[in-house]
Amino acid sequence: SRGLKSAAQLAKNHAHGERITYMGGCRCDECRAANTAYERERQKARKEGDWNGIVSAAKARRHILNLSEQGVGRSAVSAASDVSRSIISEIRSGSRKRIRARTERSILAVTIDMASDHALIEAAPTWRLINALLDEGYTKTELARRLGHKTHALQIGKDQVTARVAATVKRLYERLMSWDDEGQQQAAAQNSERRRTSQRFNRARV
Repeated sequence: SRGLKSAAQLAKNHAHGERITYMGGCRCDECRAANTAYERERQKARKEGDWNGIVSAAKARRHILNLSEQGVGRSAVSAASDVSRSIISEIRSGSRKRIRARTERSILAVTIDMASDHALIEAAPTWRLINALLDEGYTKTELARRLGHKTHALQIGKDQVTARVAATVKRLYERLMSWDDEGQQQAAAQNSERRRTSQRFNRARV
């Protein structure tokens, strides 16, 4: 039993009218009513898809293995499902036999597209695009704002980025560098001029 207390032992410290006392063996009216109320809420949660009891991890394991066969790794599944990588690893290896129902639902909801968004890829191509925009006169603060970052800093990894971040930066680059839009071209030119002016000013101060 590895030192775990039985329901009867746990029930000793509880008053009647709780489910634990029913589980401990009491069948008085109060304890039976508490158990009935619990079962009623559990069935309601099941119907609404919000039940969080213990289930077999087999279905989640099959889904993780299926995603793996299609090139989706544990880190991507973890990020997409918001389930820790250690738990994903234990489910995948088969060492974790049972999991919470919500954990199962979160894992089963992961699709290849979702996981791909969270897959980590080399950051160098993304930074090449960012540096090209910086050379055009766009500031890091402006790029951070356009990318939807909550701070003025570019929240992008130096070595790796998610596929979603890479795609977002690429779309921004293509939009800002599109010479078909005269207004954008003019804005970029103005940014370049501001940057050159700032550089000349800084050199003059030195």
